[in-house]
Amino acid sequence: MSSPTLKLLKADLFKSSSENLTDDERIDLSYQRAYAVAKAYSLEISDILDLIPKFWQIHQDMALSLDHAAHTLISIQYNIAGATFAIMQLMLTEVGHGLDSRNLETTATLLPNGDFDIHTPNSNAAKFTAPSWPRKGFPRVALVFARLLFSGDDWGVNPFIVWLKDESFMVMTRRGAVGSLAFTTVLIPLMKRAVSVAGKYSLRRQITRQNSKPVPIISLRTQQLPILHALAQIAVFEPFAQDSIQQFKRSNDILVIQQVISFTFKAVRCQASQPMFHALSERCGAQGLWEYNQIIGSQLETRMISIAEGDISAMNIKIGTELLLNRYQPPAPMNPACLLAQHEKGLFDESRSILKGLKGGHRHAKFNSLILPRCQALVEAIGHRRAYEAAAKAGVDSDLLALYEIHAVLLDPSWYIQHTHLTREYLFQKEARLLDTLLPRLDSLLDATGVGLYCTAPILSQASWDAFVDRLKTLEGVGMREDKARL
Repeated sequence: MSSPTLKLLKADLFKSSSENLTDDERIDLSYQRAYAVAKAYSLEISDILDLIPKFWQIHQDMALSLDHAAHTLISIQYNIAGATFAIMQLMLTEVGHGLDSRNLETTATLLPNGDFDIHTPNSNAAKFTAPSWPRKGFPRVALVFARLLFSGDDWGVNPFIVWLKDESFMVMTRRGAVGSLAFTTVLIPLMKRAVSVAGKYSLRRQITRQNSKPVPIISLRTQQLPILHALAQIAVFEPFAQDSIQQFKRSNDILVIQQVISFTFKAVRCQASQPMFHALSERCGAQGLWEYNQIIGSQLETRMISIAEGDISAMNIKIGTELLLNRYQPPAPMNPACLLAQHEKGLFDESRSILKGLKGGHRHAKFNSLILPRCQALVEAIGHRRAYEAAAKAGVDSDLLALYEIHAVLLDPSWYIQHTHLTREYLFQKEARLLDTLLPRLDSLLDATGVGLYCTAPILSQASWDAFVDRLKTLEGVGMREDKARL
């Protein structure tokens, strides 16, 4: 599917750098970019409510990978506000209260004249929300969650509409599960760009071994590992995202089913992305630490995504516990005999056996120490199995699919060695064979990501690096110069 934002890449709005801008100028640039992307897609309210393909596409648009704040703004408006661009801001989280939103401290006191006095009693009660400043030319309305106080009684947390700018607003629709799924899909284009930069850099960067000619650093297996594994994950996670979207839409609006679908997707994507971005950045050496090389910023974005629209730590506990208690079931395996399905079943059987031995079940004190730490692995096991099935069904390249499978197995090798015929040496040998098979195709696999136009990292080529250096500010001074050495 072609991107309606491709033409935006030629506009000054997206070509300009934010490195030398003030904070206010940088925020304004992100607003303008978010506006431009929203305008290019021209989503209607019905498109958002009906979850049409274009709604999901905007979250995976490569243009938003160029500006993380713009992506956040788009997601907030379409997923949390559920209305048109730049109208509403959700103000729920406070500095001192994130997951425990029931304990918010912001108050709204009903006054005798019928107005409400919205009050922040201390610094911990300050609202902690992504870019929500009033912006010139952008109507702003906030939905502030606060404790309703009336006649000395506390009536609990309620939403209050507060004008930030302009006089028009639209009704907010809260769709946390939608947002969790949609917001996480941006990790696919971010990973495409990061692996493209790291891969192209590794192909051109050379080292000279003793008594030998220069060779590219991609010749080192330690360089190949994160790059080829990232390409395998991209190949698998693209159809996994589409499969999750379709299952989500077929859920008949049953919230618990939507949560299982969206959070198993999110858990696996975040679990895979955080170490992968770290490894890709590290494989670029010192160059990987600079934001202009388009990797380290994506790593920070991943950390934000893991918290936003449902903190994965909290949701792993919630989903994992409720599945163990059989309150609902995840999508059933297509092939129960496959390795990842066996692993999923084995982990659940193991945890249920422990839970059965606790008098009082999930209310037993040891549930916290014996079961909660296992919840993340339970949810991720479902996600890895679902991802593998979706990719196999979509006909993903068999070598890339096999590399993804062996990566998932190596996340928990002790279970497979204990419960299957596999050995530690077999697992490492299989991974090595797959890497050897895929390495000759590396250049074409990188090109197939289709992100070349969105990659502006100076380290991509010697020419782009020279041009980058020429643009740097040159500092000169008056110093002493002597021909003789001085101490």
